[in-house]
Amino acid sequence: MKKMRWLWSYRIDSTEIWLEDLVAKGFHLKSLNRFSSVFTFEQGDSIKKKVRIHYGEKTLAPKLASAGWESAVISDKWQVLTNENQQISIYPSKDQLFKRTRLHAYMYILISTFYLSFYLSFLFIFGIILNIFSETLQIAPLIVPIIIYTGLIALTIFVFKAYRKFEKQFLGTDVIKKSGTKKIRRIRPGWMYEPLRTTVWLEEMAQRGYELESVFATIFTFRPKGKNNIAYEVAFEPKINANYFQLHKDFGWELKYTSNITWLNYTIWGMPYEEEEVKPAFSYDELERRKVAKKAFLMNCGMSVFILFICAQSIYMNTVTIDRPFLDWSYMGVIRIMLVVMSVFWLFMFVRIVLGYRKELQLISS
Repeated sequence: MKKMRWLWSYRIDSTEIWLEDLVAKGFHLKSLNRFSSVFTFEQGDSIKKKVRIHYGEKTLAPKLASAGWESAVISDKWQVLTNENQQISIYPSKDQLFKRTRLHAYMYILISTFYLSFYLSFLFIFGIILNIFSETLQIAPLIVPIIIYTGLIALTIFVFKAYRKFEKQFLGTDVIKKSGTKKIRRIRPGWMYEPLRTTVWLEEMAQRGYELESVFATIFTFRPKGKNNIAYEVAFEPKINANYFQLHKDFGWELKYTSNITWLNYTIWGMPYEEEEVKPAFSYDELERRKVAKKAFLMNCGMSVFILFICAQSIYMNTVTIDRPFLDWSYMGVIRIMLVVMSVFWLFMFVRIVLGYRKELQLISS
């Protein structure tokens, strides 16, 4: 018996359950074609087995073999493992599988972005040609690129959602939310570019009786908890590994927010403490705290300078190269005003980032 399972490598959990159900019905996996996504089964005895999909080394690790795991099928770096034991303490590592899913998610995002930029250029040129040869030109050539891009976007969203689900399971990035309490929400634009001010603001909110529950973009959700001492850390890491979240949780920190990617990652952590206790912190070493602050400062400065450059380039392209008044009541006129407002905002943010970093260094030294 042969069965095709599309995008199975991005649905590992459900695929493992699917294979376990088939084994229980007497269908044992004999081969796997990773390119066509075709699974070949052979009829046999009905047996309850645990099934795990492993990606990476072909050789079965000795500790897995001693735990009862057997290799049912090997296809290049893919390996389907089975285990008849019901009490299992050791499971195959999914570290390489996680890295593969993350790489594919970023790759599809880059491809979609590149295709979109190319497609917009195509539409711009096509629009000019349409104005010149409107009587003879057909719209049909647009249909194929639209279908391709729609499919690519759908695939990108699917893979990225699979990666985010995998990330939450693998890294433990779930943020605990409680229901049944009256909550308040506050908007704080650009909070991640001002880690010190954001930290002070969160601790002031805790003193007023509001504990941070979660963050969505620039919206902070608080729940009433009475006046309390809570230490917060707004952290930035260029890259986080599998132990990052669990390590801080083991020390008593509660995850309040994490950005959607493990590269250039921003997190917010909180930990209650008593009045007579020393205020908790990620580190009490001055040199280490300076390095962490500098790392976040360089990232935030680089991001703000990049955005200012994009805004300046866009303003130049929409003013100098176009022979129209700057304050023009048109679509492009509104765009120009929005670009100016955005430039002023990010210039203001850049100044605050620099001043905030200097103040943070002073606090670290004091």
